[in-house]
Amino acid sequence: MRNPQGYATIIGGSGTVANFDKLRCEEIHTDSFEVDTFSCVHCNRVIHVKPMAPMDEFGSMCRNCMKMTCPTCAAGPCVPFLKRIEAMEQRDYVRKQYGV
Repeated sequence: MRNPQGYATIIGGSGTVANFDKLRCEEIHTDSFEVDTFSCVHCNRVIHVKPMAPMDEFGSMCRNCMKMTCPTCAAGPCVPFLKRIEAMEQRDYVRKQYGV
């Protein structure tokens, strides 16, 4: 990953198991574990990136908005998270206007 968006530090005792997602689970051999992260632009999920991992393993680039997405959202349509929030606020505003 060229430019990580974030950085996570997981603190736990030696032998702690960290479950990052449904596919990846790692055992932490030290007291702290540090990893680069990014947020999926479509669902806002935080993705922990393994060092030197190929891009296909942890996500992909959306060809429409040119942002990083998680493996779950990679095959779906391009609907950024902020657009979803704006649509929810608009629906709520219309419902309040109708008195629903």
